[in-house]
Amino acid sequence: MSAPSAAPYLARLAAAERRLVEHAARPLPAGLTDPDPGASERWEAGQVWAHLAEFPGYWHEQIRKLLAARARGAAEPIPFGRGRADPGRIEAIERERRTDPAELLRRVTSQVAEISELLRGLPDGAWAARGLHPTLGEMTMPAIVERFVVGHLEEHAAQLDGLELVTIDEIRAAALRIRGVALHTPLLRWDDRTWLKPESLQPVGAFKMRGAYNAVASLTDAERTRGVVTYSSGNHAQAVARAARLLGARATIVMPEDAPPVKVEGVRRDGAEIVFAGLSGEERHRVALELVERDGRVMIEPYDDRRIIAGQGTCGLEIAEDLPEVTSVLIPVSGGGLSAGIASAIKALAPSARVIGVEPELAADARESLATGEIVRWDGSLTTRTMADGLRVEKLGWLPFLHLRRFMDEIVTVSEAQMAEAMRQLATRARLVVEPSGAAGMAAHLSGAAPQPDGDDHRVIVISGGNVDPVKFAEILAGPTVGQPSG
Repeated sequence: MSAPSAAPYLARLAAAERRLVEHAARPLPAGLTDPDPGASERWEAGQVWAHLAEFPGYWHEQIRKLLAARARGAAEPIPFGRGRADPGRIEAIERERRTDPAELLRRVTSQVAEISELLRGLPDGAWAARGLHPTLGEMTMPAIVERFVVGHLEEHAAQLDGLELVTIDEIRAAALRIRGVALHTPLLRWDDRTWLKPESLQPVGAFKMRGAYNAVASLTDAERTRGVVTYSSGNHAQAVARAARLLGARATIVMPEDAPPVKVEGVRRDGAEIVFAGLSGEERHRVALELVERDGRVMIEPYDDRRIIAGQGTCGLEIAEDLPEVTSVLIPVSGGGLSAGIASAIKALAPSARVIGVEPELAADARESLATGEIVRWDGSLTTRTMADGLRVEKLGWLPFLHLRRFMDEIVTVSEAQMAEAMRQLATRARLVVEPSGAAGMAAHLSGAAPQPDGDDHRVIVISGGNVDPVKFAEILAGPTVGQPSG
């Protein structure tokens, strides 16, 4: 192995460290996780963090000692390492399990920097070193670095990810909470192998009622008395306004200056106050946070909230219950709340089914995020090009991204023309009024962007919303069929 081969390890260490930075900025999650593959013990998040703050330094020292022994002429393989029951390992975990993750992160960062420097400076010959581990036996230097340093750091970052994931029990609890408010929408036959899940039939014309009502209903009486605030291009805005009215809370909604009039009127009908702010989601978020700070309101995030994800996940719960043999599900992807919730439910109840996200080509930040393994932001000047106003967010939410990285099989993209054609076909063949965002999944199905191979005989396409401006809808209906000349 040549010296430049250290570069992939260094890149992975840096990526894992960035994941840990995100976790350290948030409260410790509840629950238990397996500390190592095949382990019988279970760890809390604090124990994971305590181990993270200890093992990079330990293995840095072990690699240094192994290389020093080799340089002195010691016979290979050279003994190194420890087992899981090592007293020093256990003592460090128990001693530090209640330490602030921010402090432990500082130690992790320092130790990762040291081991990165060591790997970066290893001469070619050092990569040929062989060690003898007490339980795993003889190992090469690349195997040691992979198993005990890079892969180990990634494993524990993944464990922290897993502790943040919404459970099927949370989704089932949300289903009970929203019963009688959000509809259990039917599965409509499209053809012999395909069904539609028309969330456009929900009381506010979109799936958002599920998550918004679950979130507002989960607040304490005192929190609802303070009132709620959110930011949205429209559908989440309408859902929060409706949920707040039903539950007796005041609502303030921050909407973009170019919000579709049909969505603005929907918010006003439910008595919410509207504050217009810019065009980008980030600008609306900033204004909403200012209102929270100024007025003491409670923020109802559009997607980066486990109560929202659990509520949206009830759509997936219904799919799995109504069509247990489901083979694939197509879902529009925006901030990720709907796709994260549905993916979680489907993979829990129908794990062999493929979950496919769909984005506009002009706002494909989520596809790029899944491809790179990290959240990628697209500037608002790019995402606002698409007519699918519900899919214009600049980046995935952190919590939805954790779910999609775990459960989403792939994300495909569709063109504006393909969404328009899907709207026309849904209107004429299924008698459904669907907005561009809501038609994204159908566009991927019809265009072949998400092929339906042999064996994929129980596909469900989520039609996420139907709040389309009547004038815009009429223009699209009158337009040419994709692939045909306009005149």
